[in-house]
Amino acid sequence: MSASTLRSETRSTQLVRVTGAEFNVAAGSARQSFWDRYSAGCWEPQTLRVIRHFLIPGTDCIDVGAWIGPTVLYEACSARLVHAFEPDPVSYDELVTNVAANPHLRERVMLHRQCVAPEPGPVNLYAGGMYYAEGSTFGDSMSGIYPAGDGNDQPSQLAEGVRLDDFMELKGVTACSFIKMDLEGGEYGLIPGRWRLLAAYGMPTLCLSFHSPAVARREELIGACLEELRFCYSHLYSATDQALVDVDRLLGSVRDWGDDSPESDWCVLDQRLGAGVVATNRVWCGPAP
Repeated sequence: MSASTLRSETRSTQLVRVTGAEFNVAAGSARQSFWDRYSAGCWEPQTLRVIRHFLIPGTDCIDVGAWIGPTVLYEACSARLVHAFEPDPVSYDELVTNVAANPHLRERVMLHRQCVAPEPGPVNLYAGGMYYAEGSTFGDSMSGIYPAGDGNDQPSQLAEGVRLDDFMELKGVTACSFIKMDLEGGEYGLIPGRWRLLAAYGMPTLCLSFHSPAVARREELIGACLEELRFCYSHLYSATDQALVDVDRLLGSVRDWGDDSPESDWCVLDQRLGAGVVATNRVWCGPAP
């Protein structure tokens, strides 16, 4: 469905108010219940708290995995410019519509239908990504560059891949204070050994949501990401409670990386990392404003 079709079907807007921000989204759509939850503060309150605290007003922001705009529009209320990446064609069209519903914000958002990837060029984007199941579709926020299994029976589309450091150089991004990344597993190809390249751009604070990789590579991939972030930043915090992350202790807390039972060490860690890790050179002290 194109952005123009969405606009014609959705002529009214819904006002969304959440702590520190107010914006419009398309009304009367299938997302109504989502935006109601969002307005009630029930969608990722820890992510919005991190944005409030670490996005410096009047600076640029990069949102990798923008989906339909819940963080993009929130960021745009204080940022000078938000670069929003969303390669999923269905999500992108809806994102276009939601940004267009905000004349006071649309000049602060630059949309990119690209996939931040380890290498430039065409990449396969899979509906449902690593979590593909019956009913997975483009637009459901789960699409990603890594399939479930071999991906042969999984719907996919080609997307344009771009390296983040290349993009920042090309666009002359020099005043970026904050990056939000939620990539359904794509983080494991972007961060280890590469994130250090962003030192040329002031090493913006990163809020990263981790995703559970295949059992055989969980410890390796998560460990490599955390080690790179520890190398690049002076502080790693848990987005849920502002606690400092002790990488060695965190990784050592898991006795069995293949134990998926609800109360296992691995599942506790998975939930904590999924809620977000904040990598920063700023001290997070006191409650967020």
